[in-house]
Amino acid sequence: MNLNILTKTNLSYQPSRKLLGFANLVILAIVLFAGARVHAQIDLRLEMSKQSYMLNEPVSATLHITNHAGKELVFRGNNARPWLNFHLVSNGKAIPPARRMNYKPVVIPAGQTVSRNININSTYSLGRMGNYTCTATVNMPGPTRSGFTSNRNQFNITGGRPIWIQRAGIPEAPGEIREYKLLTFSGNRALELFAQVSSANSGLHIATIPLGNVIMLRKPSGTLDSANNMHALYQVRPAIFTHVTISPNGRLLSISHHKRGKSGSDPRLYLLNDDVVVAGAIPFNPEAEAAQRKKIRNISERPPFTYRK
Repeated sequence: MNLNILTKTNLSYQPSRKLLGFANLVILAIVLFAGARVHAQIDLRLEMSKQSYMLNEPVSATLHITNHAGKELVFRGNNARPWLNFHLVSNGKAIPPARRMNYKPVVIPAGQTVSRNININSTYSLGRMGNYTCTATVNMPGPTRSGFTSNRNQFNITGGRPIWIQRAGIPEAPGEIREYKLLTFSGNRALELFAQVSSANSGLHIATIPLGNVIMLRKPSGTLDSANNMHALYQVRPAIFTHVTISPNGRLLSISHHKRGKSGSDPRLYLLNDDVVVAGAIPFNPEAEAAQRKKIRNISERPPFTYRK
């Protein structure tokens, strides 16, 4: 009799399968709820500046960070643990960072969104053509190791088509040869023009500078001045041309805009007193013209009047 009672007592302490299943569901619900609360603290959205980039062009992105934590957040990192990281993959292989980058601190008030423009080339070496995927990860401030990952973006890197190439020596560096190029790129909707500077001695890439959209009614032209600065003249609108000057170190020195002259002929680059100027054109200021257009009042804006005989 006592044995039966003891046996029933022992069996009564063994949970049933239904009870175990219910307990597991409760635990899972708690974990998911906690995870949802954690993930709701930060919302990340990553936007690439465009889908296609030319080889060695700066690959830029904008990261939007929204604070749902209910308090101000200060993201600050160090060389050992930066607050912001990127994860890049190409052809199924992860791309390791080429250098450590400790991004500037960011303060985000509660309920606010802060956006940061980032040049991904500053951390990763993207010197090969191919398809890439990119995500951003933000580490929460404080001792916690939790982080938040953005949406995934896809982009590709391809080559351009050279339309002008010139080599020249550098006065300050005897024996050093620079190679200058103008290239067109059609990876996106509009045709783009790029200027590229590299070392002909080592093949080292120095700079690839996007010059904006171009129309090919007149082929872009290039030349060098007495200091071996690169000059490019290209058509951006049917009657508007842009002139840029680029140093042997790949720095954009100047940019100006010009209108076709009264003769109707196309502007051209002209060497004058060791400098390069634009001949056959009138200087054009887009901002001044836009301001002038605003001053012109539409007929609909005239004040009301009463006609009297």
